[in-house]
Amino acid sequence: MEMTLDYNVELFPLTEGQSFAMALASSLIQSGGGDGAEAEDKDRNIWRPDGKGVKGLEEEYDYVMYGKVYKFDGGGEIVTVYASFGGLLLSLTGSFRHMAGIVLGDPVFILLRK
Repeated sequence: MEMTLDYNVELFPLTEGQSFAMALASSLIQSGGGDGAEAEDKDRNIWRPDGKGVKGLEEEYDYVMYGKVYKFDGGGEIVTVYASFGGLLLSLTGSFRHMAGIVLGDPVFILLRK
């Protein structure tokens, strides 16, 4: 899998060759999405600036961005997914089997840690 990511290097500095962990998620809820209004209510309170919200995946990572999947390229074995995080862009290329859960137009979180 090949990834190109535009992110704020002042907030999350990396040097060439440095390893990091990355996760893509459709929600910050740790115990799965749940169903219906209950999941929607949990998602609404997952992060609050006053620290009183439910603790989610963001607690385990150093850098988190929220965006949307806006484009898919390819139709064979190899596909490329594009997402925008408020103007910061992600390009992810790999087997369609690994990207089957990524849906065009859906919200996505990218989480990074060293």
